[in-house]
Amino acid sequence: MSFAESVSTCFRKYIVFSGRAQRSEYWWFFLFTFVISVVLGIIGSFAPVLQFLEWVFSLAVLLPSLAVTVRRLHDTNRTGWWILLLLGLGLAGIIVGAVLGSLVSDDDGWRFIAIIFLSVAGGLLGLVAGYLVLLYFLIQPSDPGSNQYGPNPLQAQPGTGGYGYAGPAHPYSSSLPTGSDRESPYDAPMTEPEPSGRRFCTQCGMQLQPEARFCTACGAGV
Repeated sequence: MSFAESVSTCFRKYIVFSGRAQRSEYWWFFLFTFVISVVLGIIGSFAPVLQFLEWVFSLAVLLPSLAVTVRRLHDTNRTGWWILLLLGLGLAGIIVGAVLGSLVSDDDGWRFIAIIFLSVAGGLLGLVAGYLVLLYFLIQPSDPGSNQYGPNPLQAQPGTGGYGYAGPAHPYSSSLPTGSDRESPYDAPMTEPEPSGRRFCTQCGMQLQPEARFCTACGAGV
């Protein structure tokens, strides 16, 4: 996936937390948000009146950034709840730091300072640890094949009446036999185009055998 495709896809799936996202989709969008944030930050430093632009942009990309992160975790066969679990390490660090700070001294003044310092330090360490674990997950390759969150985005999917379109089930699929081992013709793997002699149904687009007199998918005569 190219840079432009990644940005377009992430904005199109603005609040879509289902499905999977390959590494290029996530990291190109991450680069996009990072570069724009830096540029707006520089503009704001020279023109304070425009500092609000950075905040507006950050709010605008918050949901799509979170959504693509969840989809990237799905792509590695991990639940999106890992984000909250890892951020919870920061809260755990604050709690541990506060407890340790309360045990440092009997003097109320020093105890308060110790609690504040160790809480902040513990929270930062927890967040850094959580981010490193999350980073490790995000750089992992796609889970091979399909998983519980959907098909592998790196593999082209056979579609309806043609190839390369992962759309909904074909309208004639309900007429196919059920309760048997027969596979739908739409589940057939993609094939490389042949130099010549290919025939397609004019009704549903299914590829036909050279000697076929009707379409096995929709029953139309050819």
